[in-house]
Order: sequence, then C-alpha cells, then structure tokens
Amino acid sequence: MISANVSAFSIGKAVGRGGAAAPVPFTLQYAVVAGGGAGGGSPAQYLGGGGGAGGLLSSTSLTVSSLTSYPVTVGAGGALYNNNGSDSTFSTITSTGGGAGGAYNFNASNGGSGGGAGFMGSLRGERISGQGNPGGYTGTSGAPYYGASGGGGKNQNGLAGNSNQGGPGGQGLQVTLSPFSLGYLAGGGGGAAYSTTENRYGAGGIGGGGHGSDRDTVAVAGTANTGGGGGGGGTASAVGATSAAGGSGTVVLVYPDSFTASFTAGVTSSTVTSGGFKKTQITAAGPSDTVTFG
Repeated sequence: MISANVSAFSIGKAVGRGGAAAPVPFTLQYAVVAGGGAGGGSPAQYLGGGGGAGGLLSSTSLTVSSLTSYPVTVGAGGALYNNNGSDSTFSTITSTGGGAGGAYNFNASNGGSGGGAGFMGSLRGERISGQGNPGGYTGTSGAPYYGASGGGGKNQNGLAGNSNQGGPGGQGLQVTLSPFSLGYLAGGGGGAAYSTTENRYGAGGIGGGGHGSDRDTVAVAGTANTGGGGGGGGTASAVGATSAAGGSGTVVLVYPDSFTASFTAGVTSSTVTSGGFKKTQITAAGPSDTVTFG
C-alpha cells in the first residue's frame, strides 16, 4: 500500500529504469513555417514575380512525450536572386520553403507556396498540397506598367499582374494555438511593375509578404520569422532593379505549463505563459538542433 504522502513524481521515478523518471505523454499544439522564397528579377532579368510564402503546417493536437529529444529547424528565407526558402521542421513535420518568383522568360519555382510568374514567357510556381497556394499567372500584361505576378500565400493564390500594376501576393493565414493568437503568417511577395511616375508595384500579402518594386520604389524583403515571400524586382531602373529576399520561418509550440522546453545550443527562442499554457517561439535553429520537454 502506498502512503498518502508519496508524490506522483516519486512514483514516476520509481517505475523508470534505474530509478529515473519515466517519460510522460502530453498533447502539444504547433505551427511550423518554412522560409519564404525570394522575389524574381535582377539587373539582368526584368519584371520579376513575388516570392512564394514558406509552407505552413499547424495542428492543435499532437501527442509528444517528455524526456524525448525532437529535431527542430527554422528555415532561412531565400537569398537573392531567385532562390527558394529553406525548410522548417519539428519532430516528423516538415514545411517546405517557398518558391522563388519568376522573371521575363524565367519560370517561377515551386515550393510550399509557389512563386509568382514574371512578365510574359514565365510560368507560375506551384504549391505543396496542404502547405500553401500557387503563384499568380501573368499572361500578356502590356503597356504601360507590364505587371508581374504575386507569390502564393498560405490562404490565397498570388494574383496576376496586368497593364495597370504588379500583382499582389497571396494572403497568409491567421493562426491561433489556444489560448494564443499568432497573427497572420506566410503571406506571398508582390510582383514588380514598370512605372515612370507612379507606384504600381504589387502589394505584399498580409502575413509578412514584401511588396515588389517599380521604377521609383525598392522591393521589400519578406518579414523575418513569418515565412513571407520577397518582392519582385527588375524594372530597368537602378532603384527598382533588384528583387528582395524571403523572410525566415519560425516554429511555434504551445504546451501545458507543467512542462519546460530545453534546447540545444544553436536554438534561439522565447517563451511566454498564459492560462495554464506556455508558448515557445523558435526563431533560429540549425539542422542538428533539438528540443526536449521536462
């Protein structure tokens, strides 16, 4: 018979091998966002599409266990020019980096969300099913602004550019891991447009997408730790000639506050507590890093 003053913790230690504490299963919520793709376009590649958002996977019910190490990686945004974002991981979940935008006669890339097509002769990037949406088509947009298309976002396709402006990036998704709202994540980058006097670039998608460039406006990078796509560039202008990089991804974990997350040395993270739960946002982690709950 176990006396009333013997704690559950002591029992747990007693049943573990060699007196060590036994692993305890519990339910965890997560959002895993990959790095966004860079916008298309460079001084040698005109009228680039926006970068696709990094793939976003989330769940409010995943069973994990204490005393077990789980791999965690935060993907970087795609670097200039025309590079895809990098994957983010937690445990067995992998979100795919966003696809780079296309440019004139250069196809956009596939990714978590696909990159937007560049002006004429460019195909859009396609998505990974369940992680995002494809970039926008451009078709035959013509004078006077020759708009390229926006990159795909988690919640919306990138929009096509036209003769009036560059296409906006697709909208990201508003994510809630109870009791925490994470806001919008994984917006697509906007496409570039040619203009002599007006701002006709494509807007970035809500959720961290950067807007594209035009003759008088510099393309904007995706916002760090949102997976937003970078804005397209390449407008035959020194100001607007260069596209922008994608935003880095993030991994967010929500779990009961009776547990504590411990990380290997390469991880950068922050934790807040509310309503009996902890929210840990991981903003940097390399391929050999892990998290353990104790």
